[in-house]
Amino acid sequence: MIRMAMKNSPIVALVLTGSALLPAQQSQSDALELPVRELTAFKDGHAYVVREAALPPDAGGRVVLDELPQPVLGTFWPFATDGAEVVSARAGMEQVTVERAAVSLAEVAKANVGQPVSVELGNDQVLHGKLLGVAEQGGKVTLLRLETAAGIQVLPIGRVIGLLVGDGFRDGTASKQERARLELRVEGGGAAARVGIAYVQKGFRWIPGYRVELLDDGKARVRMQATLVNDLLDLEDVTVHLVVGVPKFAFADLVDPVALQRQAADVARARTYGQQQRFSNMLSNALMTQVGGPGQGGAPDASAAPDVSEGETREDLFVYPVAGVTLKKGERLVVPVATLELGYRDVYTLDVAMAPPMHYRRNLQDQRVFELAKELAAPKVVHVLRLNNGTDSPLTTAPALVLQGGQVLAQGHMKYTSPGGSVDLAINPAIDVRVEAAERERRRTPHVRINGDDYTRADLVGTIKLKNTKSEAIGLEVTRRILGLVDAVDHDGEHRQLDLVAAWGGRGRPTWWSWWSWPSWWFHSNGFGECRWSVNLEPGSEITLTANWHYFWR
Repeated sequence: MIRMAMKNSPIVALVLTGSALLPAQQSQSDALELPVRELTAFKDGHAYVVREAALPPDAGGRVVLDELPQPVLGTFWPFATDGAEVVSARAGMEQVTVERAAVSLAEVAKANVGQPVSVELGNDQVLHGKLLGVAEQGGKVTLLRLETAAGIQVLPIGRVIGLLVGDGFRDGTASKQERARLELRVEGGGAAARVGIAYVQKGFRWIPGYRVELLDDGKARVRMQATLVNDLLDLEDVTVHLVVGVPKFAFADLVDPVALQRQAADVARARTYGQQQRFSNMLSNALMTQVGGPGQGGAPDASAAPDVSEGETREDLFVYPVAGVTLKKGERLVVPVATLELGYRDVYTLDVAMAPPMHYRRNLQDQRVFELAKELAAPKVVHVLRLNNGTDSPLTTAPALVLQGGQVLAQGHMKYTSPGGSVDLAINPAIDVRVEAAERERRRTPHVRINGDDYTRADLVGTIKLKNTKSEAIGLEVTRRILGLVDAVDHDGEHRQLDLVAAWGGRGRPTWWSWWSWPSWWFHSNGFGECRWSVNLEPGSEITLTANWHYFWR
């Protein structure tokens, strides 16, 4: 009987006994599977996996996993239920016999060394004799050694086109391999007792996506779907919990020693676990890039669609349960998660980039002048959808496809928004709103004394001219950031001074910031200013927004 080749991944055996460990030589044919009962998926690629099975009535079952878990340090927990108790867990290695099916003529020859055979060489030439052995090079059979009535003949495998083996035909080979083993010592337990393991491991993630359909009454129908990316293990009829939020795994970069991997040895040598961390999970709520991969095994049953339940809040996280997920390792699955109806309004925003002080620009080389001009080029007004989340569930960071009347308008970037909050979904530049931004120096005042030091004061004025050439009125929100101290803004605008964190927050520092070595007095005597306006523009109308500011230099 031909037996299929075993997987290359290690086998973990959980040996369950009433009061003592079963011998390692117990037959694997009596083993029970330890299937996944549920899985909690995080967007950063970690998953909390719970696997369990019924404890055999005689407490003599052997539970075999199809691969060795690689848990995050401190997250591996064996368990038992209904009166049973896990009193110890031991990981180690054992020798197992692995049978490999012969799938080529060369492998059939290797499996039947010592058998009487008939070797067909072509042109009706057939040799009869005993197959004494095979020669291999680089793991591949290259020669056959055949004992015939005429003597011993050595044949290149490439000449052999057929091989006839008698009644002793063997369809595979057996070899000894070292496999990992995990033995649990379990005490007690009744007929309903179950045993299992739970752990956190990287390899399964979910990628959210939104489809935003703009309706006629100031409403938007927001559909959310999830792409499940399974590079961890096979799932069959499993409940998968999709988590919205930012989980914290303090030891995400360390593998638990139970994995018996080289990385685990590093744990024992580390002085403190904290020294090993890179805190890679700080931005786990950021969008993860989808990576495709080949599916393994047969296609899942299309009639058994996953069932998504209404989400619920769990402490600082929000969870969508998806029942009935069947997904092979290497496969991807897209499932609808939720449909929300949100109110929205159209907003047009303009952000005028921060420019360096004028006296710094005079000594720039030609290439730097070009780069600065490119960065400060005419700013664009952006059309934004301001969505109000009046539901009980949060919006998560994800790509968002925006449609109206069945036509695609744009793809934007949805950001995390808690219930009751609002989010700006930027779609397209508003090319029908013209912008002209400028600034000029009004005057200079030398010999200004500050804390006993002599400075020159430069006063500047900046203007932003806007014209609405659209056929409808629009609401505009304009922001201008400057280096220096804001004196005044017109048209009922607002202004404030910012610290360095607020100045760069959400935008990143401008390219030109690293071109100069900023003296300490610049921060002591100046700062970062922000000017804001909110105006309405009727069709065909225009407005000029003005801000005045100053800075000191020496």
